[in-house]
Amino acid sequence: MTRDILLSIHSLRRFAVLGTVALSLSVPATAAQADALQAKIVATARATPTARYPFRRTLTIERSGAAAKTYVEQFDPRRAAADRWTLVSVDGRAPSAKDIASSRKTKRGPTPSYAQVADWFGAAATRSEVKGGVLYRFARLPKGTLKIGSHDASADTQAEALVNTSGAVPFVEHVRMVSNKSFSVMLVASLKSIVIDQRYRLLPDGNAVPSDATSTLTGAMMGKAGTMRSNTSFSEFRAIP
Repeated sequence: MTRDILLSIHSLRRFAVLGTVALSLSVPATAAQADALQAKIVATARATPTARYPFRRTLTIERSGAAAKTYVEQFDPRRAAADRWTLVSVDGRAPSAKDIASSRKTKRGPTPSYAQVADWFGAAATRSEVKGGVLYRFARLPKGTLKIGSHDASADTQAEALVNTSGAVPFVEHVRMVSNKSFSVMLVASLKSIVIDQRYRLLPDGNAVPSDATSTLTGAMMGKAGTMRSNTSFSEFRAIP
């Protein structure tokens, strides 16, 4: 995802909306079926426009034994598909021609969006009332929710999701995911743990958007242990008339 110890930067960008510090989730062995609030959240997420807002994304990648790299990118859904992402800067400087060419070749996943919550939030979960909202715990995620290369880590991933119910529009405000089952990546690397922390916020128009995220991946490449951490922030959302 290789210029780094675990995954290439290109692949990391595909799930840079994920992220976090080490967590310890306690998920009950039994889980109830999706409740009314979950169904409402899923419906709202599915209705969230995914191509209405230009925005800016700042991604910082840290890996063992190397200096951190920071990329600033601009997304504009009004442009042709191949030109919607523009590299604005690399480590605070204007991107070089090589940087721009590399960015254009990046294989990107779906555009970061609150709509992606609908892909997994309707799964069986337990719930508990907390101050300002409802906390859902998932013993596993639906197939295809968390993929690293060709490996699907969803069934081995636990999650917590906090729904903010303090306002007129309930929304998933904070998601934390943890997977501690080792697996191989491209035969030469292995991942031992994935920890993800994702936050969302409401815009004035009532739609939720990604706010910030961190992800920590621990493993080894060619027998050398290391950790990769990404920090992502989203800003400057502007609705297209």
